[in-house]
Amino acid sequence: MACVLEPPLRMSVLSEVTASSRHYVDRLFDPDPQKVLQGVIDMKNAVIGNNKQKANLIVLGAVPRLLYLLQQETSSTELKTECAVVLGSLSMGTENNVKSLLDCHIIPALLQDLLSSDLQFIEACLRCLRTVFTSSVTPVELLYTDASVIPHLMLLLSRSIYAQEYICQIFAHCCKGPDHQTILFNHGVVQNIAHLLTSVSYKVRMQALKCFSVLAFDNPQVSMTLANVLVDGELLPQIFVKMLQRDKPIEMQLTAAKCLTYMCRAGSIRTDDNCIVLKTLPCLVRMCSKERLLEVRVEGAETLAYLIEPDVELQRIASITDHLISMLADYFKYPSSVSAITDIKRLDHDLKHAHELRQAAFKLYASLGANDEDIRKKVSLGEGRPPVLSASRQGVTPT
Repeated sequence: MACVLEPPLRMSVLSEVTASSRHYVDRLFDPDPQKVLQGVIDMKNAVIGNNKQKANLIVLGAVPRLLYLLQQETSSTELKTECAVVLGSLSMGTENNVKSLLDCHIIPALLQDLLSSDLQFIEACLRCLRTVFTSSVTPVELLYTDASVIPHLMLLLSRSIYAQEYICQIFAHCCKGPDHQTILFNHGVVQNIAHLLTSVSYKVRMQALKCFSVLAFDNPQVSMTLANVLVDGELLPQIFVKMLQRDKPIEMQLTAAKCLTYMCRAGSIRTDDNCIVLKTLPCLVRMCSKERLLEVRVEGAETLAYLIEPDVELQRIASITDHLISMLADYFKYPSSVSAITDIKRLDHDLKHAHELRQAAFKLYASLGANDEDIRKKVSLGEGRPPVLSASRQGVTPT
């Protein structure tokens, strides 16, 4: 199995390959299976948190050998599991690391290994697949190449909490459009993960929730199905509403609000339903508060803009909820002079998100003023107007 190493990676690390790194790879070829196992375990311990060591081992050809051992029938289950763990650790390095693993066809190999009956080995493979699939350099289409993969992943959902977490995370990340939504929907993803929203594991609940948000987006068929699914005697929208409560983690509140927003926009929940007017909309306004992380404020504003865009009554309600218009003025205050003076890391963070904040604020301004002249006046004349409008007004002279 040939692996193509990225040229920048080869040039940057070849000169730094150490004797100890070569020793780790050489041990993978020992004729004694026990020595090979111990070699893989030692390699696992060596690469944890060490990107330089990971790059060295990839350059030296560790990945093809690990995959070979992973797929040999003569390899013990313990050895296969340790190989999957090391591959998972290597995939947590740089993007070049992931590209090298993809060039070695790691995804088809790991998907094939999911047919094993050993749960610990399955979990190790799923954990590695989760890391590879959620990398920005991995083509999500690789999940859908073999038609037997999705049904088998559905079956594995019943094996363990870890399997549920990893599979839901893979689905959530790899569902990128209507074609993917249709494939997952037709294989029963809604029915298979609905009960996971009541899991004892927070991570499982969150990944299932994220699944529903990407499935429901701009999809009337999925949204209508979600509106009628019962879990422990409760409809899914009722479960989503419970997740909006202030005592829930911010991540959960925001993702649940996105689910309800997408269902509303898809027509499965009315815009005047209490779960939208009294729960979802106020929750999204809370997400815009300056007390929230910048990333949350961006998502909150963009989701709220999407929710109220076609409905004038929701626009009016939003405009008078928790001083939203004034709140949006803060979106233009990054990076601040204080952060520039006292905290370089804070400045770097603010700079990265400044454009996203402004873009999200303008989207929400546009939705708020889409249909109502009074709201437009609030935006253009009130204290919450964006700086660009303030500057333009100050620059206008009568003729």
